[in-house]
Amino acid sequence: MLWHLAFNQLPGKVNEALVTGREDIFFGAEFDASAGTNKLPDHVVRYYIDTLKDPDHLRGSFEFYRAIPATTAQNQKRVQQRLTLPVLAIGGSESSGEGVASTMKLAADDVQTVVLTGSGHWVAEQAPEQLLAALTAFLAPYRDAAAVARNPGPRAAAD
Repeated sequence: MLWHLAFNQLPGKVNEALVTGREDIFFGAEFDASAGTNKLPDHVVRYYIDTLKDPDHLRGSFEFYRAIPATTAQNQKRVQQRLTLPVLAIGGSESSGEGVASTMKLAADDVQTVVLTGSGHWVAEQAPEQLLAALTAFLAPYRDAAAVARNPGPRAAAD
């Protein structure tokens, strides 16, 4: 169900006017559809919807989608100079899955892929432990290297 991609890019006088006062209906349906089988808890959905009732927040949420054409053009330029640093691509098994990594591989040479089982679009909310484990494992070499750099330990005696 990707109809919202086009709707969310409409001018504010259209989509913002249609959604204002109906945030529960619009975003409730969006959160439900994108979650997969592991639905977000009601209090989480309520928090996000209440936040989006602020006109500035609502406009900002739509501006993300309105920027997609510009972002796409920028990304097409970015692939001309590939990323050489390690990239962690995380997708939910009931949403983007491997697609996140497939997209990142268009621009990066060292892509590590993690697909979080039982998660839809909202990986941080739906699989927080799996997400934390993936991030911890990915960042561990850098954390360990930084710790060694800060505390090199005793130096060998000079001869």
